[in-house]
Amino acid sequence: MNPDELLSRYNAGERDFFLIDVNGVNLMGATLRAVDLTYANLSQTKLVQANLSRATLHNANLQGVDLHHSNLRGADLSGADLMGANLVAANLSFATLTGVDLSGANLSFVHLMGADLNGANLCQVNLLGADLRGSLLIGANLSRSNLSRCYLFEADLSEANLEQVNWQSSLYNRQTCFPEAFDPEQIGAYLIAPNVSLAGLDLSGVNLTRENLQGANLSQINLNQANLCWADLRDANLQGANLSEANLSGANLQGANLSQTNLEGANLSGTTMPNGELHQCALIQKPAGR
Repeated sequence: MNPDELLSRYNAGERDFFLIDVNGVNLMGATLRAVDLTYANLSQTKLVQANLSRATLHNANLQGVDLHHSNLRGADLSGADLMGANLVAANLSFATLTGVDLSGANLSFVHLMGADLNGANLCQVNLLGADLRGSLLIGANLSRSNLSRCYLFEADLSEANLEQVNWQSSLYNRQTCFPEAFDPEQIGAYLIAPNVSLAGLDLSGVNLTRENLQGANLSQINLNQANLCWADLRDANLQGANLSEANLSGANLQGANLSQTNLEGANLSGTTMPNGELHQCALIQKPAGR
């Protein structure tokens, strides 16, 4: 089907384009809101600045598609093949991306707030400056991806593959250039890998269940209300860190530096603590019943 026929039928009220083949066509700026493109072949299609909000792209072939600055807010892309896709600055907020293959894709400055990326393949993906607030990345493959400057407040990274990720950590400033509508005043919160330095960052509320933080420099970090259940914090530097009301149940803190660490109200049940160092904490867990 050629693009003119597709748009003509859509404008006439048709929304069901199941299994359609529009491989490699130009649909730049097209409006296809709430369209059903289940199992459609859109590989190499140009959809720059297209409006596909609330569209259904379940199991669609989107290899190499150009969705630069497109609107996919609330879209269903579960099971879609997005290998090598260009999604720079695209809006995928609250989209469903469970099990998608995004390996090799460019998602720099993409908006993924509240998106469901559980089980997604994000191997070697560029997520520079991406907004991942409240996103679900449970079991996602993020190996060898670029996650520098990502905003990850309340993101769920449980059981994610974080091997060889680029963890460059720096705060945004007024001189940093961002795409339109991206707020440079926001504080960047970053994914974590062994021996990384995240001193002084704000990761309050983040879910890092079972993550490997061994040897990480987390001095002065804010992990208030963070979920660090069963996390590996062996030999980590937590000097002056805020872990108030954090869940550290089952976490391993053997050899960690807890000097002046705030553990007020933290859940320390089953936690492996460094010998004789709790007395150095600025505030420790309050006794039950007080």
